[in-house]
Amino acid sequence: MDTRSEYRKLVSEMGKKEFTFLKMQEYGFWPEHLPTPYERQQNETKQDFENRKKLLDAFQKLSEQIAGVYKEKREIESKLHSLQKQYQNTWDYEKIRAVVSQEIMKESIARRAERKAERERQKQLKTEAWQKKKAENILFIGRGYSNLLHKKENDVQKLQQNGLPVLETDRDVAELLGIDYSTLRYLAYHRDVVTFDNYYRFDIPKKSGGTRHIAAPKTQLKTAQRQILEKILEKIEVSDAAHGFIKSKSVLTGAKVHNTSPDLLINIDLKDFFPTITFERVRGMYQYLGYSGYIASILAMICTYCERMAVEIKDETKYIKTSDRILPQGSPASPMITNIICKRMDKRINGLCQKLGITYTRYADDMSFSYSGDLKNLAIVSFLKSIKNIVEQEGFHMNEEKTHILRKHKRQYITGIVINNEQIGVTKKWIKILRASIHNAEKKKSAGEAVPKQTKQEIAGKLAWLKSVNAQRYQKIIQQGTALLKSL
Repeated sequence: MDTRSEYRKLVSEMGKKEFTFLKMQEYGFWPEHLPTPYERQQNETKQDFENRKKLLDAFQKLSEQIAGVYKEKREIESKLHSLQKQYQNTWDYEKIRAVVSQEIMKESIARRAERKAERERQKQLKTEAWQKKKAENILFIGRGYSNLLHKKENDVQKLQQNGLPVLETDRDVAELLGIDYSTLRYLAYHRDVVTFDNYYRFDIPKKSGGTRHIAAPKTQLKTAQRQILEKILEKIEVSDAAHGFIKSKSVLTGAKVHNTSPDLLINIDLKDFFPTITFERVRGMYQYLGYSGYIASILAMICTYCERMAVEIKDETKYIKTSDRILPQGSPASPMITNIICKRMDKRINGLCQKLGITYTRYADDMSFSYSGDLKNLAIVSFLKSIKNIVEQEGFHMNEEKTHILRKHKRQYITGIVINNEQIGVTKKWIKILRASIHNAEKKKSAGEAVPKQTKQEIAGKLAWLKSVNAQRYQKIIQQGTALLKSL
C-alpha cells in the first residue's frame, strides 16, 4: 500500500482532525507528552472529557455547515461575477435580475422534474418488485383473514412429534395437496362476491324436525380437503369419547360403550355445532398442531366456507357472502376437525364423569351420558349445570330443548341405537317400516310388476344396517329381505 492510500485509510478511521494532530506530533509541531484536544487532558475527569468531546463534535458539524454556506456564497458570487462580465456594457440591473430569476426558475424546474422522475422510477421498481413477490407468494387471502400471513415460523419439533408434514411455503402446501400452485391461490382466497360457487348447497330434513343445511364441496375443492384429512388430520390422536367419523368407530361402537338398560341416560345436543367453528378456530387448531400462522391460514381457508345468497345482476348470477367463514358440514375434512377441536372439551367432561361413575361418548354434536346405580347418589341438575359450563367455556352451546333425560321405563337410545334391552337394537317403528317395504316389494313381484331401483336400494341399505347393529337379533327379517333382493 502506498503512502497516499495509507493516509486516506487513517483519515477514514481516525477523522481528519485526529490525523492532523498525529502528524503534528510526528513532525515535532506538537509535543508528544501533551495530549491532543481530542484526547483526555491532565486533571480532566472522564465526564468532563465526554462533555468536551460532544462539544467538539458539535463544533465540527457547525464548522462544516459554515463551510457549506461559504461555498454556496462563493458560487453565487461567481455567478454574479459572470453576469457582470456578460452585461458590463449595459449594467441594466432589471435585465440582470430578470435573467437571474429565469435561470433560478429553470434550475428549480429541472430539479423538480428530476426528483419527480426519480420518484416515478422508484415507484415503478417498487411496483414491479411487489408484483413479482405477489406472483411467487400468497400475500393476501381476503379482507379480515390475512392478519397472520406474516408469521412464517413453524414449530418443527411439535410437527414431528405429531408425525405431520413440515410445510414451509405455500408451494409446499400445493405439492402436499396434489394441486397446481395457481389452483391453491384460487382456493385459498376469500371473495365477498363470486360468479362460481365452490359448494353445492342443499337442505335435508332432521329427524327431530326442521332442516339441516349442507354445503358439499365441488370436485376440485373436495379433493384438496380430502388430502388435508388423510395427510394431516387423521394423524392426530383424538379423545376416546369421540366416535363420529373415525376409522373403526361408528354410532354402533358409541352405543356399545354404555351398559344396556342403564338407570339413567342423558342425551345432549350441541346447538349450531358446525357454524360455531369459525375460520379463526380452525386456523388456531392448525397453529396448535405446530404450523405457522401463514400455513395455518392457507389450510383454514381451504377447510372453511361462508354462506352465500344467489342474486341476479344484469342477467348474471352472483353469489354474495351472508356470513363469516365457518366449517362446512359436507366437507370430508370437517368431522375430524371437530373431533380435534373438541378434544379438550371431551377430556374435561370425561374427567368429571369418571368422578361420578358416568359413561360418556360423543358422536359429532350428540353427547350421551349413562349411569347405572342409585339415582339418589347423582345430583342431575348440578351435573347438567357443570356440563353446560364446560361446553360454553369451550366455545359451544347446549341445545337445551333437545336435552333428554331417559330412565329405564322410557325408550333409551344413543344416536338411533336402542339400548333398553339386553341386546342393542333399533326402534320397533324402524323395523315396522322395513317390513312394510319388503311386503310391498313382494306384492309387486307377485303381481308381475317391476320393483323400483330406489326401493331395492333402500331395502338393501336397511338390511346392511341391521346386520351391523345386531345380525342375530334380526336374523329372520334379514333372511327374508336378502331372499327377496336375490329374487328380483
